[in-house]
Amino acid sequence: MRQIQTINRAWHYRADYADHYTSATFRPESWETVCLPHANRELPYNGFDEKCYQFISSYWREIELPANQPRHFLDFEGVMCAADVWVNGQAAGSHRGGYTPFCIELSRFAAPGSTARVLVRVDSTERRDIPPFGHVVDYLCYGGIYREVSLRSQATCFVDDVFARPRDVLADAKGLRLEISFAGVDQANQAGGERRVHCQLLDTCNGQTMAESSQAVPAGNAELAVELTGIKGLQLWDIDQPKLYRVVVSLLQTDQPLDRWEGRVGFRQAEFRPDGFWLNGRRLPIVGLNRHQAWPYVGYAMPKRAQRRDAEILKNEYHVNLVRTSHYPQSRHFLDACDELGLLVFEETPGWQHIGDRAWQDQVCTDIEAMIRRDRNRPSIILWGVRINESTDNHDFYTRSNQIARRLDPDRQTGGVRCIEGSELLEDVYTFNDFTHSGGQAVLRKPRQVTRLKRDVPYLVSEHNGHMYPTKRFDNEERLTEHALRHARVLNTALGMAGCSGAIGWCTFDYNTHKDFGSGDRICYHGVADLFRQPKYAAWLYASQVEPARRVVLEAGCLFAKGERCAARLLPIEIYTNCDSVVLYRAGKRIGEYWPERDRFRHLAHPPVIIRDLIGDQLAGSQFKPRDQAFLRRLVGTIFTSGFEAVGKLDQLRLGLLLARYRMNRTVASDLMAKYAIGWGSQDESFELAGCLAGQEVVRRSYGGDARAVRLSVNADDAALQAGDWDTTRVVIRAEDQYGNLHPFTADAVALSVEGPGAVIGPTLLPLTGGYASCWLRSHGPAGIVSLKISSQRFGEQSISLTVR
Repeated sequence: MRQIQTINRAWHYRADYADHYTSATFRPESWETVCLPHANRELPYNGFDEKCYQFISSYWREIELPANQPRHFLDFEGVMCAADVWVNGQAAGSHRGGYTPFCIELSRFAAPGSTARVLVRVDSTERRDIPPFGHVVDYLCYGGIYREVSLRSQATCFVDDVFARPRDVLADAKGLRLEISFAGVDQANQAGGERRVHCQLLDTCNGQTMAESSQAVPAGNAELAVELTGIKGLQLWDIDQPKLYRVVVSLLQTDQPLDRWEGRVGFRQAEFRPDGFWLNGRRLPIVGLNRHQAWPYVGYAMPKRAQRRDAEILKNEYHVNLVRTSHYPQSRHFLDACDELGLLVFEETPGWQHIGDRAWQDQVCTDIEAMIRRDRNRPSIILWGVRINESTDNHDFYTRSNQIARRLDPDRQTGGVRCIEGSELLEDVYTFNDFTHSGGQAVLRKPRQVTRLKRDVPYLVSEHNGHMYPTKRFDNEERLTEHALRHARVLNTALGMAGCSGAIGWCTFDYNTHKDFGSGDRICYHGVADLFRQPKYAAWLYASQVEPARRVVLEAGCLFAKGERCAARLLPIEIYTNCDSVVLYRAGKRIGEYWPERDRFRHLAHPPVIIRDLIGDQLAGSQFKPRDQAFLRRLVGTIFTSGFEAVGKLDQLRLGLLLARYRMNRTVASDLMAKYAIGWGSQDESFELAGCLAGQEVVRRSYGGDARAVRLSVNADDAALQAGDWDTTRVVIRAEDQYGNLHPFTADAVALSVEGPGAVIGPTLLPLTGGYASCWLRSHGPAGIVSLKISSQRFGEQSISLTVR
């Protein structure tokens, strides 16, 4: 039976390569000992030269091969961007491409029970023969063995691959076709004896057998199809109830077990149609975000917990229903979490605009095949991206890439992301990056305008916003607000547009990039959250689209400071919420009740609440008649939103008549405005927002124009880490005011120190940027207690402890 063990610890690393490193007698006397995933060079947060990690390096390790199995394979999940492997001094294999897995058979060079000495030459230069390279690329491809490595020990003959294809998904009695391929068939034939496979479909929760079948494998056959039919009692995989089942394929020879393959499958029907995307027989509008798999300091080299955490943020915090793996296949840990959480995936091949020569195109086709073979059993994946992102048309190349996808996976549709109108549609879905919206009236182009076809076809907006309005989390309030509103406008338009399946925003997190892009510091500030996964206002817009039965959201896009916005305008105040209404209180006094902007955002599940006046109900019972009260509220709201110059001549005339009618001069009127709207000199500067559902208050948040930083809060995403291979969790340090809110312009420094079997990834002296400082705390492997101490000259010392077990 197969045995799998991780081979992530005790690698020896050197930031160069020499031919003698490959010798069977070579020993790495003074090399650095590292644990995988590993970045070949730790980077600053920003402002670095991306060439600093673009070099050739070496990784060396001794591996003891189990004696109880005849064949041994070293499985690499991701090495950037080319790898050459030697085992016991002999060239054992190579791989081109940084995003797809590959394996090296060790048993050709080392006997069972012996030692295999492995040297991996890692070329992390931007080679023009390997996608996405060849021209400029708007993201970084960090070097090193940045994903995990494992040792797989097996019998001579084993199950090489299983393609699990659900059938009759919407029927009461469902089916499952298992297309099985075997390796080592010739050796098994020489051994003699009947070979059989026993296939089972098991409930992942209780282990119940839902279906099974046993079938003989004809002599010499390297492939076999097994049909499980008439399966009743199965639950569908859906975004809200992502039910998974376990597939077990056991290979026996003369009734003795040879191998056991296990995987997961979900039963669901997913289809893009001209009238939208349909999941399990119902139309589901796509609300998605793009994701780069990058972190500060170590780039791609993050382990399982961090990868899964990104999926949890997308699903459980931002509440999107789809992620696009821009622009390459991403970690299996991330995709595992998508399967388990019910997060749909649009996965695509590596690339960015450039198409190389025939050999380069051959490599793309190899990447597509590896991507699909690795991930085609995943229910979360609903679309294969088989076109180089934003490239020009190339009929022969893209005919070939689509043919590969349809041959390997006839059950899923293909898409190809482009940014040109009238592109040749060889895929099943016309996926288009639409950057029309720049703040004005134009938001999105209509599908037929883009496709220039005389028929309706499946259509999806695959990117929007992003570079059109880069926004830093520490930008001013007005920019953060406009950033969120631009996402709201595009999403609202996409969801209401006939023939559009939805929209995928650019992007989830800020990311490091090349010198040709970004803000001059090697960062594209395009995310709805920053590189440390801290949300901007736009993230709250997405978060608020969830139904309140699942989670109540109430976030104010406002500091309630009198001078943060231009011309000291406090209004409008945008509230991102899924409540029915919001009641505003000032200094404990009820100002008014405000409702979502359904006229402007009628297609959003939960439009933002936008407060345009701070007078509210305060004039009730005053000398002003109700009609005049309404006029004053609107007028003062206009002034505090857009300035007095925005008041039209008719309103100015009406104001003059109103003042005359009530025997008031402009000084008295200004004093009233200051009293009710500005609040200069107020002893109580507090504001409260109460979110209401069905007329009942369900959440309340407090704010204040007198906010001051009073403390640091320190929180870790997890209370415990896994011993063994290295593990990590994020620690968030936040400056808070007396109301418990982020104080975004506090810029003190914090010093970090660690006790126990762990370390901080990156620098240990951090500024509070936008009120936050975040780090990832990593374990070294051994069990124990890891304590992180945070020191600040202003706020003193705090500590947080995690258990490694």
